[in-house]
Amino acid sequence: MIKVEKIKEIVEQKIIDSDKFIVDINVSDDNKIGVIIDSDSCGVNINDCALISRAIEDELNRDDEDFELQVESAGLDRPLKLLRQYQKNINKDIDIVFTNGKKLTAKLTAAATESINIEYQEKVLVENKKRKQIITKNETIMLADVKSAKIVVSFR
Repeated sequence: MIKVEKIKEIVEQKIIDSDKFIVDINVSDDNKIGVIIDSDSCGVNINDCALISRAIEDELNRDDEDFELQVESAGLDRPLKLLRQYQKNINKDIDIVFTNGKKLTAKLTAAATESINIEYQEKVLVENKKRKQIITKNETIMLADVKSAKIVVSFR
């Protein structure tokens, strides 16, 4: 069976002098290899995926073990997994699903090892006002309380 550590070592050697980083690597029992990469700045294009795919193919021997390989970018449809992904998306809107099932759309304002800071607007009843008023709230959320967080895609 192909080891995740071996794949990680190959990918890290290929991206060592770039702003690319590994988001996830998995190898199933039947040698289906999945690699997800991201970038701090310019994103990941198909050429980046192809280069990493070729590097893995060159290091593994299909005669010893047959495998299936898929190298992908961490697209907008995927949840954020790493602190580095949260940090690169500061000042962007994110959809958050909490472990208790609550959902919230907010602007990501900061990210630390165990928590994120968000800003969002909420309508609340203010004393001496007849209608609900929109107020801006800032909160710190523990990452342990976040089930998933995805970047909001806006076409404005």
